[in-house]
Amino acid sequence: MSTLTHVPNVPQIADDAADPGLRDVIERAKVTKSPPPAWYRTMGQNPEVAKAFAGYWDMLHRGGTVPHQIKELARIQIAQMVGCEFCARQTSPLASSITEDEKMSCALANWEHPDPKTRAALHYARTLTLDDGRDKEVYAELRKFYTNAEVIELSAFFCLTAGGNRMAKSWNIEAHGEVPAIPAGAMSIHGG
Repeated sequence: MSTLTHVPNVPQIADDAADPGLRDVIERAKVTKSPPPAWYRTMGQNPEVAKAFAGYWDMLHRGGTVPHQIKELARIQIAQMVGCEFCARQTSPLASSITEDEKMSCALANWEHPDPKTRAALHYARTLTLDDGRDKEVYAELRKFYTNAEVIELSAFFCLTAGGNRMAKSWNIEAHGEVPAIPAGAMSIHGG
């Protein structure tokens, strides 16, 4: 679908139509990029929800004790598994160490991250996204690198990410580009 014929399921508000607090959120999204301004312009149909979401997202994604790069790579992996092109295209500028190869490989079934701490988080993100998250082997791996508080941080972030991806797909925020952000053969909530 071209950008000329694209019709979102939930329209975006204009920046100048937003209340001052939401305008601040949209301006910040221009810098943080994940999620981008289009996300908050869409959520702006309900400003209170948009502002509360932004605060919770910032705390989980850019705050906490788990390194941002690990959470960002898991966010990209989850977007690819859920099949959200909009979310898979975004990259946080604070995660500049993530390579293009990592971005396009992280959701492939046979790809493993070389860093064991990152790999443990990605395995957990996979099991939470594709199953129910109770895999004992994944928890044994997590416990080598993460405290219980960090497991809670990862759990909350991964579940918020998966839900946000589903919302973005449902809202049909923008037309997808010609080059897919989801690699062929990626693990998927739809099987395969």
